[in-house]
Amino acid sequence: MSRQGPNVIFITTDHQRYDCVGANGNPHIKTPVLDRLAAEGVSLDRCYVQNPLCMPSRASIWTGRYPQNHRVTDNGIALPKHEITMPRAFGQAGYRTVNIGKLHFLPHYGRDHTQNDREYSGYGYDTNLLSDEPGCYRDAYIRWVERVAPEHLEAVRVPVPVPGEDNGRNHFEGWVFGAPEEFSHPAWIAHEGCKFISAYEDDKPFFLSLGFYAPHPPLNPPQKYLDLYDPDTLPLPKQHPSDMAKSALRDITPQQWREDIAYFYAMCSMVDHYVGCVIEVLRELALLDDTIIVFMSDHGDALGEHGMVNKGPSNYESIVRVPCIMRWPDRLPAGRRVSGLVEAVDVFPTLCELTEVAIPKGVKGQEMTSLLRGETDQGRESVLIEHKNPTTGFSVKTLRTPEFKYFRFNDDREVLYDLREEDEEVFNRADDPKYAVDIAHLRGLLLSRLIAAEEDLPEKTHPY
Repeated sequence: MSRQGPNVIFITTDHQRYDCVGANGNPHIKTPVLDRLAAEGVSLDRCYVQNPLCMPSRASIWTGRYPQNHRVTDNGIALPKHEITMPRAFGQAGYRTVNIGKLHFLPHYGRDHTQNDREYSGYGYDTNLLSDEPGCYRDAYIRWVERVAPEHLEAVRVPVPVPGEDNGRNHFEGWVFGAPEEFSHPAWIAHEGCKFISAYEDDKPFFLSLGFYAPHPPLNPPQKYLDLYDPDTLPLPKQHPSDMAKSALRDITPQQWREDIAYFYAMCSMVDHYVGCVIEVLRELALLDDTIIVFMSDHGDALGEHGMVNKGPSNYESIVRVPCIMRWPDRLPAGRRVSGLVEAVDVFPTLCELTEVAIPKGVKGQEMTSLLRGETDQGRESVLIEHKNPTTGFSVKTLRTPEFKYFRFNDDREVLYDLREEDEEVFNRADDPKYAVDIAHLRGLLLSRLIAAEEDLPEKTHPY
């Protein structure tokens, strides 16, 4: 099937916080490519993921459905292959679909990554150069290094994560990338992406996913990106004494925190550079203005706030609020900043609406084209975030409104942060009588959101 329409390049990173884009108000980080992308496109400034971990968040982004719908509620749960993903929908509409880099629809641990092509068939990609980690496994990336630079194979490798042993200390074990930069994981993604775009001669548009692993730890940027940052000039993370008293990282010194942030920022700057390489090829081939570019992260990183690093179901703003930029000249306004609440599940149906691809049945996200175009400034009333560990039974539902963040746990505990009073998410107001009306409203709103998110599939086809 052939069709006319814009190309789509869907770029994702891992662990990149909202404020790890300079255009989002951080004067300390250097992301000139993403800053320009924001200046030429629309920035969704309050875009929230539906789960704070990689696999469930990505499942929601790629299906437009909540964790309760696709059932991937925690890491280590495979995305069912009957789910209609973005590439399946775009492929059925006549697009050529390609992935390069990270997807993480299947667990990493205990798999033979030389079998990725077979195991990932059915998720909708015509071509899939899969590499979910930057050097752990013999995946498409490592096999590429074996072919083009075998002498650097050991230098590009990183340790395989050991389940249960990550206590956050890996954040502080950064090192300088030991091989020439052109053999790094981000460089490989850009190289393969540019090669695909340059050689593409089909008469139908393409949907290209570029899945960067960075800035996810381990933090091992080339020296030139570290040289962009002087740790002594970087501000310390927000850390309230009540958080630090119970933090496993309370002995980390201010200098260690600043150095950790420098390494993290360097990884972001590295990704920024290689996103720029892809954009430049589009420009050279006169494809840039006929291509919708989406950039977003699957979740953020605490990066020292609350005495934490990495991610998890604390659902703090630093973890669940992500950068999200869409660029399509002449169809979307340049430099628009959207302050309304948006969910990551909204991206899929919005792309469908922009490209006139049918939105699959069962998609729970809302198309936001009017918000993108400036025809309205009204975003969602609330954002729903879900997490459940099916092994332990731990579960939490989180509701984020413009004024509040409300949590309800499986043991009936409640947490309420008044974001009008403080943005550090420290003081739990759930038991404060002053907030009795507010918390009652949020309880009802959460119930309404959970009912609205109930599964619609399979469809009812007969009266009985």
